[in-house]
Amino acid sequence: MKKLITYILLGLSTFTYSQGKSKKIKKSIDSIKHILENETLSSKSKVKNMRVLINLYIYNNDLDKAININKKLSLLAIKEKDTFSIALSHKGYAIINTLKGEPKKSIDDFKTAIKILNSLKQHLQKREQLNITYALLAETYSEINNYGEASSYILKSLNYLPKDNDSLAKYSQIDAYNLLGFINSEIENNSEALTNLKKALVLENELNDELGKINTYNAIGIIYSKQKNEHKALEYYQLALDINNKNGLQQNSAALYNNIGISYYGLNDYDKARDMLFKAIEIGKDQQQGILADSYLYIGKSYIAENKIDLGLVNINKSIEFAKNNFKSIEIENLLVKAAVEKKLQNTSKAIIYLNKSLDLLDKTETIEIKKRVYEKLADIHKTINPEKAALYNSMYQKVKDSIIKMQQYNKTEVLKAEFNYIKIKTDLKDKEADLLLAQEKEIAVKKENIFIFTIAILLIMFLAITILRQNKLNKTRKNMWAVKNDLLALKQENTEKEIQFKNKQITDFAIHIAEKNDLLENLKQKIKKIPVLNKTIASQINDVILFINDDISQNKEKIQLYTEINETTSSFNHKLTNLYPDLTNKEKRIITLVRLNNTSKQISLQLNITPASVDNYRSSLRKKMNVPKGLPIAKFIKSI
Repeated sequence: MKKLITYILLGLSTFTYSQGKSKKIKKSIDSIKHILENETLSSKSKVKNMRVLINLYIYNNDLDKAININKKLSLLAIKEKDTFSIALSHKGYAIINTLKGEPKKSIDDFKTAIKILNSLKQHLQKREQLNITYALLAETYSEINNYGEASSYILKSLNYLPKDNDSLAKYSQIDAYNLLGFINSEIENNSEALTNLKKALVLENELNDELGKINTYNAIGIIYSKQKNEHKALEYYQLALDINNKNGLQQNSAALYNNIGISYYGLNDYDKARDMLFKAIEIGKDQQQGILADSYLYIGKSYIAENKIDLGLVNINKSIEFAKNNFKSIEIENLLVKAAVEKKLQNTSKAIIYLNKSLDLLDKTETIEIKKRVYEKLADIHKTINPEKAALYNSMYQKVKDSIIKMQQYNKTEVLKAEFNYIKIKTDLKDKEADLLLAQEKEIAVKKENIFIFTIAILLIMFLAITILRQNKLNKTRKNMWAVKNDLLALKQENTEKEIQFKNKQITDFAIHIAEKNDLLENLKQKIKKIPVLNKTIASQINDVILFINDDISQNKEKIQLYTEINETTSSFNHKLTNLYPDLTNKEKRIITLVRLNNTSKQISLQLNITPASVDNYRSSLRKKMNVPKGLPIAKFIKSI
């Protein structure tokens, strides 16, 4: 447990130390302590360095120092309202309590750390820390044999695998599969345990994680050993040992030799068993007391199996010396061996003493299986000497046995329930992901549809804009054309008016000429009449001349031409005049026409054979009929029609 906690805490960081590097750890500790002495150091930097220092103290097993620094970290984090560091301080307390052998205390701190981490909305390390904390909490539950909770929390840890670090995610999966393998092994679900461990092995091969493969091969060997398949167990132990020796690793050598020795003991090959166990002792003699206790135990058992009782007991006593501080289960195993030896030697009282010592140690161990064996041995030894005690211990044996069965069934149920819940959550998550994917696809489809509609709208707008611009351009062109046309028409109208004015002048000139000619002819006629008639011939000639003059005056072609031209030039005006003023007489219309042509009263009188006074009377009458405004000349009014 200690090894795995330290690995999770420090693994894949800048502080991955192996045996023989305690000096380097101490140097790192001194360096960080020196940094923390700097009074100008920011709170953020202090928190960061304190976290590293706590990790180093834990790795170096300086738990009291780790607690002191963790308290300071907690107070500083609370002061700075650093929620993330507050969560890590709770995780730190939990790890320290676990390493001190107080797993139940650590559970609350792990859960508090998880609760605080979950309260964080965003943090770069939130996901990674949740993954680690759930894994550590699962480990803690497995330490107290609560495999249902352990299974539940280790599966939860898989929901928080790092997304941006594939190798770290795989290492987390390896730890999870290894723990699941251990859990399934403890509840006698060995086939599932092997499946879990082989999954870990696949990932370790991908990462080329030699140390990980050693641990996994060793775990597989332990499972086969529990199934009494020692030959298969030895195969996996040997695979682990080969990798270990090939890479010059020493961390696991003692444990591997110890396990190999125990398997040979199971095969009754006591010489090979002792060779392996003595190697384990030689390698682990400096600090691996648990392995030393276990190795001496099986060396002692192997000698006793060969009936070398004294030699066996010497090694059993050595085992007890190494086990008595921290490894109560191994100490009880030794006492059971000594009790069995005394019983075999018929020293019943001594055997009972050793069994009673075992009984006193039961409260100091979490291993329920060994309790069953102690009660069984006590019931057996009291069978002939104290039936009441035998019955009592037998009853206790049955209770423990039943509780083990119930616990195994409970743990199996809880593990299956945890796996079912995990699968259900995964399925729900996949369904949600599928729904989310569908929603995203719909959203993409809607976006595409909107883009399509928007594009069509833009094209339509562009088309309309182009059409409007073209229409405007066309209208402008048409307007310009109409303007040009109007200009042309105006020019034509101006030319026509000039032509009319010219013809009017011609007509006026003709009219004057005719009037003057008629006056001349009239005068001539009067003068001819005054000529004395001398004879009939002259009278006849004079009459002919007078008739000619009269005929010329009455039938003057030039006058006919004059009226024809006047009618030609004024026909449209007369039509309009008739529409506006239907009560006008023809003579009034002719006077209006002549006024429009700028003729004076005298000129009009000559053309119409009336006096100028009559023309003025007509002018006055026309002002009334046509409602000509007072003060406005009639000629100007007529021209405006």
